[in-house]
Amino acid sequence: MKYVLVPLFISASLFGGYATIGTLLQNGLSDIIGAVSLGTVPSLKGAPSPYLTTYTGVAAVDYQLGGMINFFSAIIDGNVPWDVTMFYVWGMAQFAAAWTVLVLEAKRVGNRGRLVSWIGTVGIIFQNVTWTFTLPLYLALHLLTSPTAKLKNGDGAGARRNLFVYLWDLALLPMAVTITFIVPAIFMSMPRLFGQTAATHYKWIAIWQPFPAFTILGLGLLHYACYYALGSLSPVDEENQPTTHGHGYMVAVRGVYEFALALCGTTHIPIVLLTIMPEAGRNFLSHAFPYYAPVFRSLSFSKTFIPHPWYAAPSVNPDAYRSGDLSILAQHFLHYDFYVGTLPMLLWAMYLHQRTVKNPSLFKMLRKAAFWFVIGGPAAAAIILNWDRDAVTEEGEEELKKKIEAKLERRKVSESMKTK
Repeated sequence: MKYVLVPLFISASLFGGYATIGTLLQNGLSDIIGAVSLGTVPSLKGAPSPYLTTYTGVAAVDYQLGGMINFFSAIIDGNVPWDVTMFYVWGMAQFAAAWTVLVLEAKRVGNRGRLVSWIGTVGIIFQNVTWTFTLPLYLALHLLTSPTAKLKNGDGAGARRNLFVYLWDLALLPMAVTITFIVPAIFMSMPRLFGQTAATHYKWIAIWQPFPAFTILGLGLLHYACYYALGSLSPVDEENQPTTHGHGYMVAVRGVYEFALALCGTTHIPIVLLTIMPEAGRNFLSHAFPYYAPVFRSLSFSKTFIPHPWYAAPSVNPDAYRSGDLSILAQHFLHYDFYVGTLPMLLWAMYLHQRTVKNPSLFKMLRKAAFWFVIGGPAAAAIILNWDRDAVTEEGEEELKKKIEAKLERRKVSESMKTK
């Protein structure tokens, strides 16, 4: 199956690259973004003006950065349709959750020193060359080279050697993603709420772009600061008592998976429900919350989530577009960027799950993935399968767990006698 998935992932990468960058170069969006980045026009129509052209002082870097900044400006600024905004919010949450899982995978003991551990570099590449082109290639490399993809079903000892992550990394990963990804994303996405000037708005978009490098750097700094200030962490159970390595790992990693699932669930369910709500429900909400009536009445599931065919992508005349027109083009790009890039991630998680869990059941795995897909989207399905797979680290620890529990019980009895 691995050798079926690898060529499939490579094909997805090539198709995704064509459907995103190939379309971008033909539908007018690239021409408009390039003109703003070069300073030929002051800004995109509807976006804050003037556009800030200098960020690093290096012309080539500023031009590349300007292209990414103006792309996100196209989907954030101006008269952007609510369908586009809802997809943008949904996609960013899914993206943050998927990024959290990728960093977790890269930090596993079995991946140290391998190319798949260079997730910060991979992140910078997909920020510049698209998620849909880069991620499937990374996952193909992972399947071919990572020890975590070669574990045998129910091999608890092998899982403990390869799946473990430093406990400080597990404790601090949600914080690192929040600081380096989520906070800048909020500030760049809501310039009106924070009363930003044009320059400040563009700086926030620029700050968000290298988040992969910032996440890895921030996690490393937080890890060493906590390690040298507080010492190393030992595996503990739900009651903060010493336990086996496998159980301690599962207790620690739970916070990472819950963080990622929360990102998915808190955006996926409300947005999907709003887009499929019947007319009676839309009218009720419009009367109950009149300020948001345009949102409730205009949302459509098809306009929010269903992409145009890649061969019939929307386009604009660079000389005659209006504020908000470019957001449709940016949404089309993100549709293919996220869908084509994330499908391999879901198949990758399914493969690892069936390869690793003790008693794999294809039907049960598909049922669980389908349930979480409905509850939290594709990223949530991949997350829950990885979480389920990690539980194999507890296999074979039963005797050791009993010994630790007996030792703790004797300690409690001894302390009780001393007290008396």
